[in-house]
Amino acid sequence: MLAEMSIRTLHSDADEAKAEISWGSDKFTVEVTANVTLNKSYTPWLAVGIAHAMEKDISILHLDGPVDEEALSLSSPAQELVNLWWPERYRHVNIDAAVAANPESFPAGRGIGCFFSGGLDSFYSAINNLDDITHLIWVHGFDIYLSNTEYADVTRDSIRLAAKSLGKELIELTSNVRHIYDGNGRGWTHLGHGVALAHVAHLLSDHLHTVIIPASFSTGHFMPHGTHPELDHLWSGGAMRLVHDGADADRVMKARRIKDNVTAMSYLRVCYWNRTEFYNCGKCEKCVRTIINFRIAGGDGKCLTLPQVDPVRALRGVVVKENKVRESLDALKASEVQDVELERALEEALDRKTLANLKARLFESMRTGKILMLVIRGKIVKRTRPAA
Repeated sequence: MLAEMSIRTLHSDADEAKAEISWGSDKFTVEVTANVTLNKSYTPWLAVGIAHAMEKDISILHLDGPVDEEALSLSSPAQELVNLWWPERYRHVNIDAAVAANPESFPAGRGIGCFFSGGLDSFYSAINNLDDITHLIWVHGFDIYLSNTEYADVTRDSIRLAAKSLGKELIELTSNVRHIYDGNGRGWTHLGHGVALAHVAHLLSDHLHTVIIPASFSTGHFMPHGTHPELDHLWSGGAMRLVHDGADADRVMKARRIKDNVTAMSYLRVCYWNRTEFYNCGKCEKCVRTIINFRIAGGDGKCLTLPQVDPVRALRGVVVKENKVRESLDALKASEVQDVELERALEEALDRKTLANLKARLFESMRTGKILMLVIRGKIVKRTRPAA
């Protein structure tokens, strides 16, 4: 066990935020840039520091500046819940930080934001809360790696068009905070992505008083996860309220809600591959799952960004996520849709034998290898291409 982790903010421009996180002989500088000004207090760094210190089994987290009193108070039950979910991975850490003597003053007219990747969950939350939200929030460096600038550019252009079509201001950020967690096994997928969203929300507290986090899972299908209805609000503070949204709807219900929205059907992005040519590849698990969601919802073929593929056949070639397949199967059985072929395919996916799973993993590995080769070849060509 290490004795202490320390967080010290660094000088930065108004539209930047930087902090050095140090523990033992290691240190890492988190850097965030945005198209708006960012809050300079220490409160945005609390959740990020707690998650990293808990994972590193550090006894004390020291922040060099004062932190919002409500955020400090809520961090205790947040830690208790995280430790309950993952007792061997995340251990309690003591917080050494001064309480902000006076509440920060914020400009009048702060709005409500919604994290927005362009996926099914975020489109559902944006459309469902359209009358309330004032801003959409997109972060390069979360689901799209910082090194993948070409795909980020394509995605940014699409999200800008979607935000304009929905009549909302778009806040764009770039962050390397994911790098802290990527070297720690499943740190990002477990807890890291959730505290990173909270971190960004607090950075935007000069402009927003509430930020919506679109739900990844629906009621009855919850599991310990970085974004969760029992956890998200515990990363709030006196100046920022975090709201977990959309857990009352499964992915089929979300597909049904957005299938007739022209903006969603023009700009939906769900693909894992993150390749410029494959805005949505139609072959990865998430693409196939989303195509199935729309088929059950009565929106088969409506989404202009999803390739027209046979989901029953495609399902055999992907490594499925059991909870997601079960959610689709439950939704299909609960609906009035009679789709015997799809129902059988989903049941078979849940009851796959070892050989079928190995075959699916082989197909997925071959696709991954092909994608990696294309990426490497593209980078080589780009580096060796003579300047115009």
